[in-house]
Amino acid sequence: MKKIILALMLFIASASADFLGQAGIGLSKGNNGENHVTAFAGVELMMGAGVRLEYTKNFSEHPEFSKEDVSRYGLFAVYQFSLIPYIAITPKIGLVKSDGEFTLAQTAQTLSRSSTKFTYGLELDYYYTDMISIFLGYTDYGKDFKVDNMDTANFTLGLKLHI
Repeated sequence: MKKIILALMLFIASASADFLGQAGIGLSKGNNGENHVTAFAGVELMMGAGVRLEYTKNFSEHPEFSKEDVSRYGLFAVYQFSLIPYIAITPKIGLVKSDGEFTLAQTAQTLSRSSTKFTYGLELDYYYTDMISIFLGYTDYGKDFKVDNMDTANFTLGLKLHI
């Protein structure tokens, strides 16, 4: 009986939602100049509130390292609401797991680090059409690793597909 009630609640929530979910991709510029790509997929649970899985990967390296490999996996609670027609705002809070491997430029020493942190962010969406929006976002990752010059925030510009 509980499963039937839960399935009915999920069906009603998804039927009342404007969108069932969204997927997106964007290019990020870190606060220390590094470049990242971010991809995400999410589902709207009820009236603008939803859950999002996010993945961020660097594709440029900091000059102190001869090799830098940083991946971030996030699970966020999001809430999207319209400010005016064609403009929406999406705050997000959640957990991010960061994995990093660094090789120092002056030595052959390789360091590996992993951390999980609470984080938050904010996105501003401009709806190009009903199903496509352009977004500008900010995510604060906190101090992931004990490396002074690591990026701790990303400013992302990208596209969202609303399903």
